[in-house]
Amino acid sequence: MTRLLTILLSLFLTLTAQAQEGQKDSIEASLPTDVYAYYVVVTPGEKMSAILGHAAVRVSCPSAGLDYCFTIKTPEIKDEAIDMLFGRLRIGVVPEETAMFRHDYIKDGRGITEYRLNLTLDETRQLWKMLDDQVARGLYMNLDYVNNSCTQVAFENIYELLRVRSGMNIDHIISQSIPVKTRREAVLNYFDQSTWWGFLLHSCYSYHPDEEVSPRRLVVMPQDAATVLYQAGMVSEETEIAKQESPSSSKNGWFTPLVASILFLVLCLLPFKQIDYLAVPLWVVLMLLFVALSIFASSAGIGFNWLILALFPFTAPVGIVYMLCHMGDIYSLSQLLVVLAFFTRSIYMIYRNKEKLTINIHSKKQKDL
Repeated sequence: MTRLLTILLSLFLTLTAQAQEGQKDSIEASLPTDVYAYYVVVTPGEKMSAILGHAAVRVSCPSAGLDYCFTIKTPEIKDEAIDMLFGRLRIGVVPEETAMFRHDYIKDGRGITEYRLNLTLDETRQLWKMLDDQVARGLYMNLDYVNNSCTQVAFENIYELLRVRSGMNIDHIISQSIPVKTRREAVLNYFDQSTWWGFLLHSCYSYHPDEEVSPRRLVVMPQDAATVLYQAGMVSEETEIAKQESPSSSKNGWFTPLVASILFLVLCLLPFKQIDYLAVPLWVVLMLLFVALSIFASSAGIGFNWLILALFPFTAPVGIVYMLCHMGDIYSLSQLLVVLAFFTRSIYMIYRNKEKLTINIHSKKQKDL
């Protein structure tokens, strides 16, 4: 009797499994097969939050009338500079209709290029599901341009698919496509310190962008991700949706950070007391700014900056030596000249007031006696 029950149970389980398999095959057969995925690159814009460009993932299914660009978003920024640097803004993946996504950037004069991904049908469906899962999580990340940039979030899902592909070493492809060791080097390839935005950006960010990380974390620039996908053989078609409008002529003016720093150093070398009215307030503001960034801007991924030591009079020699040891890879000549200008001015101020200091010290000693 027991043997008969065992045989009947085994037969029942077999029939159930076959029914489930048939149901699964039926569902798979009913799913659309015209599903496509694209990696989208948007050129840099004029605003502070747009100076590095933007990246997104587009997925479409023409037969179902679905076409969305998945992009990271944050709630409305009230004061861009303050909110980005000091506010704990939350971001998440948001689906936007492709037509609306394109319209917003084209209106700002920014270029858009789409790279159709050479993924299998199953991989494309899986990518779409991964993006939907991130949308369902809401605003689940802190705004962090070092670790949670738009490129990193967009590329992460594609990377996970390629990482498990047989015969593909995606980390090796990244290392060959982006021959850099740090994320700052990756940014410097596109955005050097000769421009004012580059000078400010690379002055604020220190420590985190200079860490050596895995190849995956080096993909921080939108165009770099496209290069990696090309090298991996994952791009079947490239389409330029909109062209970048010509940049304003003010970006190519003669008054560069290097010129400004040279003029400021010369000014600080002049032995006139009136110059202190300009140099000292600027000096104090810069020191307070870098201290504030180190303490309150952790959500933006900034962290401690050696410029604090270089600007503070008593530790300036240590900071200047550190800057000299990292010239070119972290700090620029413009930054060094600004620091030297303040340091020179501090020496001049001490020399100018040395007689007063000597009299005060002598008077104090006389009082103590």
